[in-house]
Amino acid sequence: MMRLLIFFFPLFLFAQQKITTKSIDNKLEKSNALLFEGHTDNMVKLNLSILEDSKHINYPKGKVYACYNLALAFSMQYRYNKSNSYLKLMESEFKNLDDDDEEISLNLLYSINYRGIKMYDEALKKLKKNLVLANHIKIDSIRYSSNTMTLVEMAKSYIEKKSYDSATYYCKRVIEEVGKSKKQNSGLNTSLKIALLTLTEAKLKENKIDSAEFYVKSAQSVPIVLGNNEFRTFKLLGDIKGAKKQYDSAIVEYKKAIELAAKVKNIRKLLELYDLISQAYEKTGQVDNEKKNKLKYNALSDSLKIIEDENLKDTVGLLVEEKQNHLEDRNNLLLSVILIGCTGSILIIFLVNNIIRKKNKILNVKEQETKILTQKLNVAFEEVVQLAKSNDPEFMTRFQEVYPDFFPKLLQIEPQLQNSELKFCALLFLNFSSKDIAEYTFVQPQSIQIRKNRLRKRLNISSEEDLYIWMKNINSN
Repeated sequence: MMRLLIFFFPLFLFAQQKITTKSIDNKLEKSNALLFEGHTDNMVKLNLSILEDSKHINYPKGKVYACYNLALAFSMQYRYNKSNSYLKLMESEFKNLDDDDEEISLNLLYSINYRGIKMYDEALKKLKKNLVLANHIKIDSIRYSSNTMTLVEMAKSYIEKKSYDSATYYCKRVIEEVGKSKKQNSGLNTSLKIALLTLTEAKLKENKIDSAEFYVKSAQSVPIVLGNNEFRTFKLLGDIKGAKKQYDSAIVEYKKAIELAAKVKNIRKLLELYDLISQAYEKTGQVDNEKKNKLKYNALSDSLKIIEDENLKDTVGLLVEEKQNHLEDRNNLLLSVILIGCTGSILIIFLVNNIIRKKNKILNVKEQETKILTQKLNVAFEEVVQLAKSNDPEFMTRFQEVYPDFFPKLLQIEPQLQNSELKFCALLFLNFSSKDIAEYTFVQPQSIQIRKNRLRKRLNISSEEDLYIWMKNINSN
C-alpha cells in the first residue's frame, strides 16, 4: 500500500501544479456563459472551485471575480445575505487588484441587494458614489456604460420608492447618455432597453397607459434581446392589456413572462406574475385556472417570506457593522441599563424602558439630521457652489446628485423647462444674488431680473412671494 502511495504521489503533485491563471480565466469564461443561461446553481459550484484555486496560487483577479460571481448568483436567488458576505470578501481583495472598475460593479450589486430588502436610501448612496467614480474613467465607452448602468439602477430604486418623477428623470438621463456615445454596443443597448421598460413601468404606475405603450414599443425596437430576462417585457405588455381590460390578451402575455421567469428562477417576479394572471383569469370567469395560479402564488409566497426574513436580519447586521460601529458602546450602555432595571420593581422597569425608548428616538433622529446636514452643508454644498462659481460643466450633474428631487419637482410644475432655466433655478436655490449670477454666467446684471420675472410666470410664482424661499421650499416639500 505504501508503495502505491509513493508511486501515485508525483501524479497528485503534478495535478495540483496544473492550476494556473489561464485555467482560472477559462473557468471564469464558463461562469459567464452559465450566468446568461440562468444556471445559477451550477454557477455557484463553479465559482466556489475558482475561489479555492485562486486562493491556492494567490491569484487576486481570480479571487475578486469569483467572489463577485458568487455574490451575483446569490443575489439572483434573492439570498442577499450570502451575496453581501461575498461582496465584503471581494472588498478585502481590492488592494491586491489594480482595477477601479470593480468598485463600480461592487456598488451596483450592493445597491440591488439593499433595494431587494427595501433599503432604498442605502441603495441610492452606493449608486451616487458610482456617478462620482465614473467621472474619473478616461475611456468614453466604459464611462458611458458605467453611467448608464448606474442610472438604470437609480431609476429602479425610485420606482420602488414610488417616486415616479425621479424614476422618469433618471431613465431619460440614460437615453441621453446612450445618445452621447459615438458607437453603440450591447451594454449600452441593454441599459437603454431596461431604461425604456422602467419608463413603461413608471407610466403604468401613474396610469398613463398611452405613454406606457409608447415606451414598451420603443424598448422592443432596441436591437438587443435580453434572453430569458425578456419576461419583463411580456409582463409589462400584460399589464397594458389588463389596463385596457383586454384580459384574454393579458393572459397570453403573462404566460410568456411566467415561462421565461421560471427558467431564470426569478421567484419574486413569478410570485407577482401568478397573482396577476390569477386576477386576469378571475376577470374572464375561468375559476379553475384562477385557483390553480392562486395556489402557486401562495406556495411561492411562503417560501419567499422565509428567505426575506433571513435576508433582512443578516443584511441589517451587515449595515450596522459597516456604518454604525460608533454606536456600539452606546448600545452596550443602554443594554446594561435595561438589565439593571430588570432587577428592580415593575415600576422601575416601566420607567427605564420609556426613558430608553425616548432617548434612542431622540439620539437617532438627531444623529441622522446631523449626518445629513453635515454632508450637504459642509461638503456637498460647498462643492456644488464652487462648481457654479467656476461655471464648470459638471455643475448640473453634481447638483442633481446632491439634490435629486429638485429638478423633478420643477419639471412636474412646468415640464417644458429648458436646461438653462433649470440651471438658473439651481443658482437661486443656492442663494446666489443677481449680481453673483451675472458674474458667474457672464451676462449683464439687468438681464437677471428679466429672467427672474419670466421664471415667475413659467412657474406661477406670485410677485409677493420671495423667489429664493420658494426654491428652498419646493425641495423640502
